[in-house]
Amino acid sequence: MRLIALGSVYSSFMRRVTLIAALVAASLFAIEIPRKAAEFVIETGPNKQLLVSEYRGKVLCLVFILTT
Repeated sequence: MRLIALGSVYSSFMRRVTLIAALVAASLFAIEIPRKAAEFVIETGPNKQLLVSEYRGKVLCLVFILTT
């Protein structure tokens, strides 16, 4: 039980370190983070489309998977 608890603490710590490192890198290299997402349409089926603008003001997580 103790190892599992330590593992979750370590995982949480590593997530925070990774986020901080990404923010520091972005500021050091003057990476501009856009405030608006690019407008694009995703075809979800026959005669069905998903517009990114429909989700304005909400968190939208897109996962692109490549299969062969």
